[in-house]
Amino acid sequence: MTQNECRQIIHFHKTHRNLRTLGDGSDYRAIRFLHIQTPWVRQLIGKVSLNLICEIYKTQGKVVYPEMISINEWPISGYQEPHLDTYSSESQQLQVDSDERQREWTCILYLNDNFQDGQTYVPGGETYEPIEGAGLLFQGIYIEHGVHKVRRHPRHTISFWFSDNIDRCISLQANPDLSVGDETLRQHG
Repeated sequence: MTQNECRQIIHFHKTHRNLRTLGDGSDYRAIRFLHIQTPWVRQLIGKVSLNLICEIYKTQGKVVYPEMISINEWPISGYQEPHLDTYSSESQQLQVDSDERQREWTCILYLNDNFQDGQTYVPGGETYEPIEGAGLLFQGIYIEHGVHKVRRHPRHTISFWFSDNIDRCISLQANPDLSVGDETLRQHG
């Protein structure tokens, strides 16, 4: 993404606090792609998602579908312990079959890089320095990863999760009902 596009998405996130339904604010607050009705935001994020799908296919020969997408803000002191992106917290709450493969690929796209610390890291492995407009694409179901504590300025990202199961594909239609999540829609149509 360009620097201008990154700044526009950050501004959108800051000015649409009412759409932040993910996270409790201590670690991050996020807007689900599902709840975004603004056409230019949906189009821009959709374009990035399509590029990621093509990159996965080009390198792995595998067709994947977006399982969930969110715009995130990590406040100062926000962090995340190492974890695998096996399934969403909504899937856990709704007690979706944990044997069902829900996510395989993860992308963390950095919308800014003016924060201190807050890097994505692999325990016992590498720490990735953020580059505004660029991201990390990896198999989050297999590679444990976390976020170092953010300092100085908030960390802004877009997270993408992909599944090779077409039944896990997100709805392409925006849904204004903030009580509905991606998993709820999959279960109840």
